[in-house]
Amino acid sequence: MSLEKQGQSRKASDGIQEEPCAICRALKQFQSDYIDMLSRRMPRSLCNFHTWLVAKVAEAGVAAEVLLRMLERALKDDSTGVDCSLCTWIAQEEDRELGEFVQILDIPEHLLRLRECGGICIPHARKLFDRVPNDLRDEIILALQRQAVELRRELVTLSRNAKAGIATHAGLLGRAAEYLVANRGLDIKR
Repeated sequence: MSLEKQGQSRKASDGIQEEPCAICRALKQFQSDYIDMLSRRMPRSLCNFHTWLVAKVAEAGVAAEVLLRMLERALKDDSTGVDCSLCTWIAQEEDRELGEFVQILDIPEHLLRLRECGGICIPHARKLFDRVPNDLRDEIILALQRQAVELRRELVTLSRNAKAGIATHAGLLGRAAEYLVANRGLDIKR
C-alpha cells in the first residue's frame, strides 16, 4: 500500500533520470510519508532504528502514543520476536517499486535515461537482475559503471582544485555522498 501525501509521494518511475537511485529515493519518501502520517497507521512493533526515528522526527504527541503502545505491549508479553511493522511495509513497497521499475524499462525513453544517467544503486540493481532479461542486466551494469567513473573523475578534479585553492562546487560532494549512501541501500530485512 503506497502512502500518498497530497500527491507529493514519489515513485521510482518518476525519477529514473535523477541520481543516484530512484528506488532508494522512493523508499526514503515512503518512510518519511509514513512518519508524517503515523497517527493513521499505528505500527504493531518497530525495530531499534525506526523506534529512534519516530522518537526524533514524529510529532511529539503521536510519537508518545506509539512509544506508549509499544511499552504497554512489552510489559504485557514478550514482543521481542515481532517484526518491525515499518520494515515490513517498506519491504512490500520496495517489491512494488522494483516491479514498476522493471515495467518502465520497456519504455525506450526510460531505458535511454538509465543508459545516460544511471539512477539505480548496487543493491537494487542486484534485486532487479532476477526480474529483467539478460540484455537489461547488461544495461544496468553499464549504468552503474558509468556513474562510478563519472563521479570518480569529478571528485579527482574537485580534490585537485581544492588543493590548488580554486573555488570548488560543493554540490558534487553531496552527490558523491548520496551515491555512496544509496549503494549501501536501506538494508531491508526479509
